[in-house]
Amino acid sequence: MRETVLMKGELDTLVIVTTATGTEVLDGEDEVIESYPEDRHEQVLAKYLAQGWEVEEDGP
Repeated sequence: MRETVLMKGELDTLVIVTTATGTEVLDGEDEVIESYPEDRHEQVLAKYLAQGWEVEEDGP
């Protein structure tokens, strides 16, 4: 499993979670806003970094 926490400003948070079943993006209230049946962690991370999000935590 890999989990990356992204921040934008002081309040906006996203979490990218990748497991054996795929990749999901969760908003600050743990609601799924994107879901992929395969590992797309790097592509999703790159998309949000390009939109101005910053990595707060990244790890397994």
